[in-house]
Amino acid sequence: MTGTTGRVGAALARAFAPDHTVVELPRAAFDLSDPEAMAAALDLLDCEVFVNPAGLTGLEDCLDRPGLAWRVNAEAPGEIAAWAARRGVRMIHFSTDYVFAELPPGLRRVDDPTDPPSDYGRSKLAGEQAVLAHPGHCVVRVSWVFGPEKPSFVDQIRRRALAGEAISAVDDKFSLPSYTRDLTDWIRVLAHGGATGLIQACNSGSPASWHDLATATVRHLHQRGKLATLPEIERVPLAENTAFRAPRVRHSAMDNSRLAGLLETPPRPWQDALADYLDRT
Repeated sequence: MTGTTGRVGAALARAFAPDHTVVELPRAAFDLSDPEAMAAALDLLDCEVFVNPAGLTGLEDCLDRPGLAWRVNAEAPGEIAAWAARRGVRMIHFSTDYVFAELPPGLRRVDDPTDPPSDYGRSKLAGEQAVLAHPGHCVVRVSWVFGPEKPSFVDQIRRRALAGEAISAVDDKFSLPSYTRDLTDWIRVLAHGGATGLIQACNSGSPASWHDLATATVRHLHQRGKLATLPEIERVPLAENTAFRAPRVRHSAMDNSRLAGLLETPPRPWQDALADYLDRT
């Protein structure tokens, strides 16, 4: 399993460890940017399922280093997928909602147009295609992941609210969050059930903006008595966020109906997942 020092990789490694032998492949041991080193590590690897949540995920980082983004997010997954196919190993590869084109509001289906405007999105889309070129593999798209493994937008909002600091959030970009506690449960089902093809894994509900997510966070803290009053959250248009130099589509919330059909219990609403996380941490 790659990326075990990241949010998704760390959560998966912990979830699978009790009843599986997990071979952790952090960057120091498995560098996707180094083709020769990666190939040598694969030659020594013996496994039944190869899980690849690793990637270059920062949009501005990918904008500044497009060659590295292509290597890590597109070429490396394709090489792993080819190796896995030769060895009879099933691969579960992670992708993103940033692969979609700019479309009207709504939930993006797996067959909706993919024409991403960013280097990150284009490299991740190429990685999807390279992995799925080998039948038997699985690509899992996730979005706005939060959990205890690594600070996220949710943690930033909670910290600022509890510190009495000013809070602002983009209010015209929409997606759906994925809580790592739920995500790991879903991946265990997909791994044990032998799922293949493209699956979109996120919590359920209506598409939410970052402002919606921030508002739900502070309201829950207020309801739990951790905030005396509800702080005002400034609304910021996506176009005015100067930290975002790479282009982002505004509507990328994913339809998770295929995932729901593979689970005994469909993914819970993102509001319930968020409340669960805030109560646990």
